[in-house]
Amino acid sequence: MGTLNQNRIPFKVSARTARLIGRENIATSKGAIIELVKNGYDADSKISIVYFDNKYSTFSNEISEHHFNELINKGIQESLILEIYDFQEDEELYVIKNEVDDTQKSKFKSSISKFSTLYIIDSGEGMTQNIIRDHWMTIGTDNKANNIFTTSGRVKSGAKGIGRFALDKLGGKCEMTTIFNPDPKIHEPDTDVDGNLTGYSGYKWLVNWEDFEGDYKTIDSVGAILTGLNDGNLKDELLKIIPESFLSQIESETQFEFGTILKIDDLRDNWEDFFVDQVYSDLEVLVPPKESGGFEIYVFSSLLPDKYGEVLGSICDDFDYKLVATADENQNVKITVYRNEYNIELIPNGFFEREAMQKENYRKSDFIKGFWTKTTTFSNLLKGFKEIDEDNIFDNIGLFDFTFYFLKRQTNSSDAKRFFNRNFMSHNRKDWLNKFGGIKLFRDNFRVRPYGEVNNVAFDWLSLGNRKSTSPAGIAKKDGGYKVEPENVAGAISISRLTNVNFEDKSSREGLQENKTFKIFTLLIAEIISVFEKDRSYIAREMDDYDDVLYGPQRDREKAEKLKNEIIAKSRAKKESRDNNSSENNSQEEPQTESDKEKEILASELERQEEEIEKLKDEQKILRGLASSGIVLASFSHDLSKLNDVLASRTEKLKNLMLEKISESDYLEIRDSKNPFKQIERIKKQDVKLQNWLNFSLGATRKDKRKRKQLFLKPYFDNLKSDWDTVFSDRGIIMDVSEIEELDMRVFEIDIDSIFNNLLVNSIDAFIISREERSRLIKIKVTSSSKGIVIDYYDNGPGLSNDISEPEIIFEPLYTTRRNQHTGEEEGTGLGMWLIKSIVEENDGKTQLLYPEIGFGIRITFPIKYKR
Repeated sequence: MGTLNQNRIPFKVSARTARLIGRENIATSKGAIIELVKNGYDADSKISIVYFDNKYSTFSNEISEHHFNELINKGIQESLILEIYDFQEDEELYVIKNEVDDTQKSKFKSSISKFSTLYIIDSGEGMTQNIIRDHWMTIGTDNKANNIFTTSGRVKSGAKGIGRFALDKLGGKCEMTTIFNPDPKIHEPDTDVDGNLTGYSGYKWLVNWEDFEGDYKTIDSVGAILTGLNDGNLKDELLKIIPESFLSQIESETQFEFGTILKIDDLRDNWEDFFVDQVYSDLEVLVPPKESGGFEIYVFSSLLPDKYGEVLGSICDDFDYKLVATADENQNVKITVYRNEYNIELIPNGFFEREAMQKENYRKSDFIKGFWTKTTTFSNLLKGFKEIDEDNIFDNIGLFDFTFYFLKRQTNSSDAKRFFNRNFMSHNRKDWLNKFGGIKLFRDNFRVRPYGEVNNVAFDWLSLGNRKSTSPAGIAKKDGGYKVEPENVAGAISISRLTNVNFEDKSSREGLQENKTFKIFTLLIAEIISVFEKDRSYIAREMDDYDDVLYGPQRDREKAEKLKNEIIAKSRAKKESRDNNSSENNSQEEPQTESDKEKEILASELERQEEEIEKLKDEQKILRGLASSGIVLASFSHDLSKLNDVLASRTEKLKNLMLEKISESDYLEIRDSKNPFKQIERIKKQDVKLQNWLNFSLGATRKDKRKRKQLFLKPYFDNLKSDWDTVFSDRGIIMDVSEIEELDMRVFEIDIDSIFNNLLVNSIDAFIISREERSRLIKIKVTSSSKGIVIDYYDNGPGLSNDISEPEIIFEPLYTTRRNQHTGEEEGTGLGMWLIKSIVEENDGKTQLLYPEIGFGIRITFPIKYKR
């Protein structure tokens, strides 16, 4: 048998592999932007700018004449625009037509989407041809893995060599402009592929990612276009694309002499402001809540130029507890616990005289100092693991820093008194935790997503919730076992590519590879958190015991409550037994004494009253919040009424002053937009709208409306229609109050206002979401009968959602069907229909849903005693 010649056959990689690495392998567009921002950090840039040029690519309900003309200049057919918008001459605006359907909108959105461009800019070292050719164009390069440090000493944040393919995730085309720093300490001389000096100061690099598609294409057959630049200056390039007003917000020492501009076109996502805002929020938690090493991030949007700017990281200064842990190379962990939960001035000296409070770190002087420190080890924290660890996992973990915050979202007065808590603003804490809560993981000053990310499954990556569910003990439980809730904590863990080499990125750039080292690391962090838990629960147990000693007699009420529940439970058990047993067995049952009967009656009545009290408390909380809004409005009523008076006359005064100098007839042939008298009329119309709103708002809080008085229904509904007329005319709504009987009632006018203002707001919302093209009608009809007054309310909107199987549920507090179109989350208070039903029932009336063929209907009936 002969021997074949042996040849090495090279592997070939299809061009589509690039798509798999980039577009398919970087999880989200927001993640792609963050990857490119990190590239700027690795280039020793002091700043990174993310600029969304989305002004002409965003669909708006109204556009200016300038905007209209710009769309035409950019190639949009005028006829297409006029299918969507009507020109309102008095407003000098193009306003969306009422009859535009979704197909027309979709066609228009598609045609303007191409005007959206995303820029990511840094002021770093730039790239020479050598770097572009040997590193930027090399997939999976190990440059950053081998050259860990930047010129300034930063540890580079990337290592996989695939971050540049985030460009493909964002858009179909990319143009890179890079101006490199020629300093020999930073870059080697710029040479071409043959080693000759180029003489260029920078380059433009162009790629079309669609070139990677096609049958039988291999990666080496697809390329990018590289063009050399002479005397390039990054600042000149920036001024061509970014308004100078944006650049003026950036620190003056940033000269933009060198750096890189990434321009991404044919964007794959819709970058309306809702999504730009999400990127801004993500970048806020991109860097740790402290100084990030001289790296600033800016976000700008051409659509809303005043909304964004520098991205400022989170700082937590209103915490109950703070823990700082530092692990060194010898597996020692220094832990410092800061207590900020207690108002030390309120704690009696008698508490600190207790035997348990004589321990180290628990004396009064320790509370005054505010913190205590201990040093422990990995093996002490994870007891027993070192003995069974055959892989030397502790050695693999390396150095890290951990800052942990505990913040109660809310408290009650009894707990605050019992545990001597200091006061705090609950809503401020909730807002902060909703945005910055969770334990984040940072590597070399950049967040590793998605750990600790709010509204993400990885928010509780340390499984603090599981710990809590397996040990749900309260803070003051005698046997201990308290575990903290994940929704009440925030913090940052800092690691480094330099010292934590066993923590490797997933290729998707979303998290770290969850190997055994990572698992043990999470357990170690949980044990460090337990140091705080033990300290807080120890103090709480002692404070609870101390409170029992001082206020034990007050607990008698709790004993009475317990006794009441036992009596009711026994009574129900006996009744159930009587129902289940035969009459023969019942005859043998021990007769109930008169005393037992009285106890049962008393206990049942107490339970009924407690249920009623709890219901009233819940309503009081809701009404307290609503009352606060009314109080704020009323407090400004005097100033607003002055403004209302000014609005009534200012345009006439201005017109009379102008007539002293010029004649109105001089402008008869002038277009309205250039005619000052027409502009005054336009201002007058706007003033009338504002007056109507002020009258409506101020009228809602008048004192006379809060008195029970005779209310004539026909003039009342005529006035209601007049108050809402401006709103209705803008939205094409007709309100019919022609069928109102001449009746009057003795009621609080503010109650009737609340009923019908809520119904009208609901109807307007329903009309807005309706896709039916028909006239919009609201009808109120008032009749009387021998039993009382009947008020029927109808609108011809879409009616109740078909998804509501039990329509009466709309009267429950906090129930709403309004949802955010982008996220699907609930919107609105969910209180409108509940208020209506509550007010009607408070006046002994009844509500009944009606079911017209089209729209929504409700009948409100007041008893005869209210009829005058």
